[in-house]
Order: sequence, then C-alpha cells, then structure tokens
Amino acid sequence: MKGCITLVVLASIVASPVSADPVELSAFIALPRPEPTVQVRYGAAPSQGIDVFVPPGSGPHPVVILIHGGCWSAATAGREQLRHLGAELTQRGIAVWSIGYRRANEPGGGYPGTFQDVSVAIDRLREEAPTYGLDLSRTVVVGHSAGGHLALWAAARSALPATSPLRVPAPFAPSAVISLAGIGDLESFARFVPLHCGAGILERLAPSGTLAEVSPAALPPEAPVVMVSGILDRLVPPYVAHDYARALRGKPVGIRLVNIPDAGHFDLVTPSAPAWAEIRRLIETDLAVASTPSEP
Repeated sequence: MKGCITLVVLASIVASPVSADPVELSAFIALPRPEPTVQVRYGAAPSQGIDVFVPPGSGPHPVVILIHGGCWSAATAGREQLRHLGAELTQRGIAVWSIGYRRANEPGGGYPGTFQDVSVAIDRLREEAPTYGLDLSRTVVVGHSAGGHLALWAAARSALPATSPLRVPAPFAPSAVISLAGIGDLESFARFVPLHCGAGILERLAPSGTLAEVSPAALPPEAPVVMVSGILDRLVPPYVAHDYARALRGKPVGIRLVNIPDAGHFDLVTPSAPAWAEIRRLIETDLAVASTPSEP
C-alpha cells in the first residue's frame, strides 16, 4: 500500500488584497493567557505538568492534546505559552489537554527524558478522562514548532523498537495529528537547530545513535497527519513539511500538506490571525465538531 500525500494551498483565507504582516514573536508573547481549569502533575519538575481546560457541561467533550514549542529549550516558556488556545477552544466545546515536558537543556530532559515525559503526559489522559468528562474516541494531537515534532513522534510511538527506552506498552493513539510548523525529519533539519535554538540542544535531544528513535520521519504514524505551514515562516519554512512527507513516501500513511499564504511562524497559534480560522476548522473536522456559522 502506497502512502497518500496531498498538498493544499489555502488562498481563500486571505480576506483582503492587502495582507497584514505576519505575527511577530513580541506580539505572540503579549497575548493574554488565562489560567487553566485545573493542573495535573505527573512529576516533580515544574515542567512536568498538564494544563486542563474543560468546557461547560458534563461532556463527553472532544479533546485536543496540545504540545507547546520553544526549541525544546528551557530558555523559552513552557506549556503556559499556549494557554490562550486552551481558552479559545473551550469556547467551542473542545477540551484541551496541554502537556508540559522537561526540555532538552533542563535536568532530566533530552534523551530519553523529554520523550518519556511526553509519553507519560499523553497516556495520563486515559486515567483522567472520566474525571473531566473527556471523550477518548475524539482526540487530536496538535503541536507547534518543536511541539509539532513531538506530536508527530507521539503518534508513532508504537513503531519504536522493543529495546528502546522510549517504548511503552499500549501507548495512547490519537485519532489524528495536526503539526503546526513542526519538524518531522529531524535529520534534514539538524543543521538549523543550533542556529535557531542554540548549541547543545540537538545533541541532548538526539545523541549519537538515537535518531531512528526520535525523528518522526523514521517512525510511520498510526493516525492521519496534517502538516500546516505558513508560507512566510522564516523559522520552519514549508519545505520542512515536504521533507517529512518525502521521507515517508511509499509508507501506508496519510499525510496532508497545508500551506497558508501570508502566515508566519506565530500566526498558526494566534487566534486573531486569519490563519487560525483555518487551523480551527482542521481541528473541528478531525474531531467532527460543528463550526459556529457566525464566526470566520
């Protein structure tokens, strides 16, 4: 069975002939970030926590498993950087399970700790779902940037070799994966990691001999994948998604490439940006949640 790869360019979301500039990092940082409904701890480190956003009502609620980016580095904000998306999605009846993890350059992080944290945090969803009225049959994992890499990896954990310290029995499998400016082929992107993230991050994340365990391009995912790229993204350009799709060509996986015009790296996680309307539709489609007709 050959892999299915499709490319979609979403020009229709551009609302006017004169497009706004891409969202800059400073504007993204300035966004208000509401507190989650509850925080679930799964380890002693401050980063080993999960922000849970629960919509009103008893549920069962569809779930977005959210994974933050930030260069796999503790020099950037952790799961709190995406709290605004938790508030945004709960308004539409979607629960959010936003995971934190030890980054590559913090104690216990890197290989294998970062990946083990992602596994534990995602798999904890099964235990907590009844408490918060979460529907495990409707789940999509959404990751941004470095979190996009981890989202793709998390959906492919069952392909890990039996001898890997990253392998867990019966990993939770989401219904779909949406990677927002995520890095799927860590090997092809390796030369850019020191430029974007600083020296030593890649070596801690993927020490010698481990690339086949931590690069999603080496691990076919269990769920359909949508790779979303901003055409104007200078940090993770659209060709990065193409590299991932090319690496998995011929494998029995479905990969959809979506390139959004006039969008930069942070437009994909900024609700006021036109790009977010399309990403929200992708999420709602994967979760089979009806969009609100009056909103874009």
